[in-house]
Amino acid sequence: GRDPGSPRYEESLRLLREKNHNEDLNSPAGLKEPQFVAFNGGFGQAQLDWFDEVLKFSDENQEKVIVMGHLPIHPDASDRVCLAWNYEAALSVIHSHRCVVCVLAGHLHDGGYCLDSHGVHHLTLEGVIETPPESNAFGTIYVYEDKLILKGRGRIADRVMHF
Repeated sequence: GRDPGSPRYEESLRLLREKNHNEDLNSPAGLKEPQFVAFNGGFGQAQLDWFDEVLKFSDENQEKVIVMGHLPIHPDASDRVCLAWNYEAALSVIHSHRCVVCVLAGHLHDGGYCLDSHGVHHLTLEGVIETPPESNAFGTIYVYEDKLILKGRGRIADRVMHF
């Protein structure tokens, strides 16, 4: 998502090539950490610091937070190839706060779900790109004091997530 030649682009490319020695950087073949492919990405330290500050504010104000992003950050809610490069760093920030109740993601077209060891729901929604023309892949989330209810349509299943 950065201009080629920009410092952030160069830094990302350096990290990707350090972790992925394949000629095709979109290939996870033989990788110890298969998330290091070009069609993924990661979080910069400035983003993680900002995220941590926002969650501190939410903790202090006793808010409940739903985090939304494109890349999944929990290996039990995704194929490992589709995880954010440094998903552990994002999970570490989330787990250092009590306010996060759910992480919504996309990217993995087959979808996934887990309730992690800290009680955070990780829901990776199925992609519309894999949905037959005569079907759907969307839903509505209803937010309550103690739960989220997903009313799915087509490929998206109904789900109740208590917290």
